[in-house]
Amino acid sequence: WAFLTSLVPGAKMHEVALYGTKVVKLTATYDQAKQLAAEFARQRGLYFDRGARSIPAVESMKTIAFEIAEQLAQIVGLPGRRGESGAPWRAPDWYIQSVSGGIGPLGVLKGFQELHALGLIDRVPAIACVQAEGCAPMANAWARQAETIEPVLTPETYISTLSTGDPGRTYSLLRPHLLAAGGTMTSVSDEEAIRAMHMLAKMEGLSVEPAAAVAFAGLLQLVQEGRIEPDQVVVVNCSGHTMPVEEELLGENWVHELATGEGVTVPEGPQEGLLGALARLDRRRVREVLVVDDHEEARRLIRRILQAQGAFHVLEAASGPEALEKVAQRRPDLVILDLMMPEMDGFEVLDRMKHLPATARIPVIVVTAKELTAHEKRRLEGQIARLMTKGDFLSEDLLEEIARALE
Repeated sequence: WAFLTSLVPGAKMHEVALYGTKVVKLTATYDQAKQLAAEFARQRGLYFDRGARSIPAVESMKTIAFEIAEQLAQIVGLPGRRGESGAPWRAPDWYIQSVSGGIGPLGVLKGFQELHALGLIDRVPAIACVQAEGCAPMANAWARQAETIEPVLTPETYISTLSTGDPGRTYSLLRPHLLAAGGTMTSVSDEEAIRAMHMLAKMEGLSVEPAAAVAFAGLLQLVQEGRIEPDQVVVVNCSGHTMPVEEELLGENWVHELATGEGVTVPEGPQEGLLGALARLDRRRVREVLVVDDHEEARRLIRRILQAQGAFHVLEAASGPEALEKVAQRRPDLVILDLMMPEMDGFEVLDRMKHLPATARIPVIVVTAKELTAHEKRRLEGQIARLMTKGDFLSEDLLEEIARALE
């Protein structure tokens, strides 16, 4: 028997029932559902799964740590060392998971601890538990440096699968281990989670449910705060799928309706009626941006950041001569330029652009890994809109600078 709140997506209820479970759908909170399930089990004399107190639940969750450590050891090119002690498997520097009742991180922590005790990994990773702000009893207690939580009686979040207001003793079990390993607990808003969903879908092609997006929003927060460093290996638990896609997620104008009528034909000449409506669907000004870098990976990253916004047409150039050719042909609204390129570097590209009246006024943002000398910095003065260092900015920072340059 599974007691689920009515906020659980129907598709997930079907998954539960598929395994032969009888589903009881309740118009109630998660905490109320647990209370009713406990009373039902008492009346029927049935075993009641108590989450963090359940041996099978914790033991099953710890296998996540086993898979992570085994598979990380097989990935070539990860930064940092594989293990000082010659351990055959590898733990990440951080493991991040969104949290409701907290049983997931509790089981994963147990898994990493066992692997460390066996000598299969050389350390237990720092663990970050991320909650939705509208129901964050553990994150709130962590911020107060309290040893126990204060239950959230009225959750205020759209992310129903994370609305456990009373996680019981899980916080007290997790807290000392997170403190010892440098981990943390934090919370993010529903809006931050939704932005993370859009970013993952558009930049990485990953469709995740809001609860999983909370973990990614927490990752972005920890990076911005400097808690997670660029060369650290981070594993984010990304289970779940985009069910349901609610109005709160996409807003009101996510779909356009067109009435075709009967016997629609495509006329020649001026576009009217249906074809005219198609042409007017999106009148936003699409800005054209040229990304110039001899490294394909660097171009791909910037292209994904821009395409995730939907209002940019991205051109690419892998060399200085190719960049000048495309600038002359297309006259883009903005150029994002690397300085270190063979044959013709970014300084020469910039000088040639600024000496031609047709391209002199095109704004340029320089994104480079080069440590500039005082002379090189003077060469850029008055020539560019912004100088940014590769690896030292997030997508939001780049988009803000692009918006300023295009004003």
